[in-house]
Amino acid sequence: MSAATTTVPPAPQSWAGLRLLGLDIGGTSSRARLVVDGQVVAESRAGSASLPAAGQDGARDALDSLLAAVGAGQAAPLDAIGAGTAGLSVPGAREFLQQRLAPLTRAGRLVIVSDAMLALPAAGLDEGVAVICGTGSVAVGLQASRSVQLGGWGYLLGDEGSGYWIVREAVRALLSRRDRNRPSGDLGATLLSATGCADVPALHRLFLAQPHLPGNWARHAGLVLDSQDPEAADIAARAAAAAADLACSAMAELDPPASLPVVLGGGLLGNAAFREAACKAVARALPGTDVRVLTGEPVAGAVRLAGLAASGDIRA
Repeated sequence: MSAATTTVPPAPQSWAGLRLLGLDIGGTSSRARLVVDGQVVAESRAGSASLPAAGQDGARDALDSLLAAVGAGQAAPLDAIGAGTAGLSVPGAREFLQQRLAPLTRAGRLVIVSDAMLALPAAGLDEGVAVICGTGSVAVGLQASRSVQLGGWGYLLGDEGSGYWIVREAVRALLSRRDRNRPSGDLGATLLSATGCADVPALHRLFLAQPHLPGNWARHAGLVLDSQDPEAADIAARAAAAAADLACSAMAELDPPASLPVVLGGGLLGNAAFREAACKAVARALPGTDVRVLTGEPVAGAVRLAGLAASGDIRA
């Protein structure tokens, strides 16, 4: 098993003279990177520009902010744009980006993929399996001309092992303790302090009042994982097992002749305990697999896709 830092290879010579834009649009936040002649010249951050996550107005405002901050559309046309977005399967999501981004390019070269698909090119890989654990959770795989996606159904239907799922499981544990007249413990003290709730019933009411804000709850996942409460360790173990299950499912769907590398990415991988648990869980489930942790920026994968499109190596 390898958990070494994954870096993006230097820009190929074919990027010389090209203006490339990469967009990483998550369910909570978005990032843009402008690369000219293989050099990063501008970057920007904004809220989610995902249509299903932010709505029409919110997504439009976030995307406009991203583009304005890097100067896209204010100088020479872009040679290509690569965009990875959350919620791509939702009707209208792809068309929303196409309408706003294609006019910024010289010849309409625009590649739009699921945001989870950015992990492999960001790791410098053309084939492999990527498991993303952030606000939500999903696995994607590429092998030869075949691609698969497992999970990523959203917090109402799945996203096991995600940041939202971890906090929801913690709230469930606290509600179970309340029903049995047991102390809420360190887990309760942690979440009550983080949310400003006076007690577990107040936390329960707040959780039910904000079902449409998964990112708002997912941001507390690190606190749950770092809690000294015994329940936190069990939640972390189950989250790691869910990540491993996603990796196994993607690998089984691809059925490659030899084991593909597995890249683990997403905000939860910033937590040391979860990172170690997830790497070990995947290695146990897929013996002999090269398991890597993506510590580079997924937006670099979007730039790489733009470069491939501009060079004619992939169809835009």
